[in-house]
Order: sequence, then C-alpha cells, then structure tokens
Amino acid sequence: MKNIPELPCAVVEDLLPAYVEGLTSEETRAAVEAHLASCPACAAKRAAMGAEEGPSPEESEETAREVDYLKKVRRRSRRRVMLAVLVTLLVLMAGFAAKVFVIGDPLDPAGVMVTSFRQEDDSVQVSLSSTASGNAFRGWTVDNRDGVVSITARSVLVSPLFRDGTSTVKVPLEGVTEIWLGEAGEGRMIWQDGTEISADAWALYQAQTPYVGDAVAVGKVLAAVDAWYGPYIEYTISLQTDQEPYGLTIHFDDITAHMRRDSTIQVTDRRMYALAPTLLALIGNLGRVQWTCALSDGTYHTQAITLTEVDEVLPDWIEARNLAHNLINPDGKPDWAVPESIKDFAASPAAVQRLMDLTHDGFHQVTVEDGTYAFYPWPQTPPL
Repeated sequence: MKNIPELPCAVVEDLLPAYVEGLTSEETRAAVEAHLASCPACAAKRAAMGAEEGPSPEESEETAREVDYLKKVRRRSRRRVMLAVLVTLLVLMAGFAAKVFVIGDPLDPAGVMVTSFRQEDDSVQVSLSSTASGNAFRGWTVDNRDGVVSITARSVLVSPLFRDGTSTVKVPLEGVTEIWLGEAGEGRMIWQDGTEISADAWALYQAQTPYVGDAVAVGKVLAAVDAWYGPYIEYTISLQTDQEPYGLTIHFDDITAHMRRDSTIQVTDRRMYALAPTLLALIGNLGRVQWTCALSDGTYHTQAITLTEVDEVLPDWIEARNLAHNLINPDGKPDWAVPESIKDFAASPAAVQRLMDLTHDGFHQVTVEDGTYAFYPWPQTPPL
C-alpha cells in the first residue's frame, strides 16, 4: 500500500475547503482523511464546515462529468457566438457593398461637370461627366415640372455593374425655362431661357450680397470672382460705408512691390477694370471700386471706377459685343438688350453668365466694310 504522507494541521486547514468541495486529488484526499482520523481539532473544524466526509469517488466522478459537460456547452456557445458575429459582419459588408456599388447616393451637382450642350431642333443634348474617376452613375431621369427640368441620377462607385461616369441626357425644350442638375431649387442650374449656365456663373450668382458693409459676404463674392477669373493674386480689402458712394478698396501692396512699375500698373489695372463691373453688379449697394498697389520706387498707384462710369459706357459696350458677335459668329440669335444698369446683370443666373461673357470679351476689334471698328470699355488699358 502506498505510504500516506503526514500533513501538519496548518496545511490541512488550508486544504479543508477544497476537500469538502471534492476538488482535491485522490492522494491529497487520503492524506487529509488520515490526518482527520488522528487530530480531533482538525476533525472538529471539518465537522463545522458541513458534511461529515468528503465526496465519494462516485460523487467526484459525477462532478467531473458535469464539469466536462459544462465545458462542452461553453465551447459550443463560443462557436455559436463566433458564427453569429461572422454572419453579422458578412451581412453588414454585403449591405455596405450594396449601398456604395448598387444603391448609391443622390447625384451631387458639385461632383458633375457639364461637358457640352448640343441643341437639336426642339431638344438639347446635355453631356455630363463625373469629376472623380472612381464614380459612376445609374438611373438617369429627366423630370419636367411646369417648365423647370430636373436631371437626377444615383451616384455609385465604379464596378462591373456600373462602369461609366459619363452620360448624355436628352431634354425636350418645349415650354422649358430652366434646366437643373439635381433637384430644382436644391441642385445647380445649368440652363436658363436659352443660356447655358457655367458652374462659375452659378457660383457668382449664389455669392452675391446686397450690402458692401458685410465684410464676410464681400469676401465670398471676391473668392467666387477669383475662382472664375484667375489667376489668384493675394490682396487685402477695406470698406468705405460712411457715405455714398459706398466703396470697396483692394490693396495689392505685398504682391506688387517687387515688380517693375509699368508691369505693376498694367497688370493690376487690366485685372481690375475687367472685374470692377462684376463687383459692382454682385454687391448690391456698392457704388465705387478702388484698387491700390505699391510700386518698386516706393510710391503707390491708385485707380478707381464708379457705378456711374460703368453705366455710362454700358450701351457702347453692349453694342460692340453685338456687332462682334454678329460678324464672327452669326447664329441668328437676337442682339443683347442694354440694361438700365450693370446691377441688372445680377438678376438671374443667365444674366450673370452674360456679364461673364461680356467681361471675357472686354475688348472688341472687328473688321467692317469701312475699316476696323475697335472698342475699349476702359481706354486707359489697351490689350497686353
């Protein structure tokens, strides 16, 4: 028979809880029982803890089976949880893939450019292209509500399902006054009363403000003008709102101080004579635009133009545009009418587009039967 080790009381006291629960090995259980048989004090402590004796081998075996069963249940539960998590992830991934590759989002007009308009009899073909190579479109629709047309689609990521980020949409023009990219009133107007509206014209129209005293709003107007006209030249501004005519002064001091005197004057004057009419049109109560630039010799060049001056020259400017257009590009369209003021060009996106076209033309030189007809809106700035 195997020798049973003698255990001191202190060790037996530490082992008693495990012994009572049947958690000790056979050898340890035998050693504890041998000590309890010879030690009344430890036997009394054992009796105070509950059962008279530890679990039988059969009970210990039953307990072990129960523990094994619980472990198996826990393993199965863990596998079920992991499977549920995996299925959930797969469902989420499938839903995400369906959202970005199939369902998509409503078309964002800022992410689409109009590449061409082609008018055919009583309709116009509008060619569109995504500004991002990774985007495609599906489900183009043309919805006409009381003469206002909305061109809509869903934007998705490029995939084998939808590969193309370009499209050409046909819009019947009967009774149509406006064409919008996106929902009317929420997207971007691209056509109005026979005039194609560029993204820059729409931005300028949206940026206009009634008050020159609102520095933030004036800054937005200038930012839109810079984005359209370019190139961007760094400057600061100051506002004159104490008396009429209310004024805006643009200071080019930092950028021009190192340039040659004649180049500085020519560059800044040409830019500002071209842009001053647009600023006067887009800022409601603006009556005077002034600009100043530092010269290399330490002096300053200052020039200004008023609303009155622009309005006085406007009829001749429009007449020159009409003459040039009819001779160079006779398309049968009626001549532009002369508005009462340059500010009338801010009345609609189509009017803003005309003002942009007029500004781009700026100087007209056309040949007529009796010689050359030349017109400078601002005689101080002949073409560079």
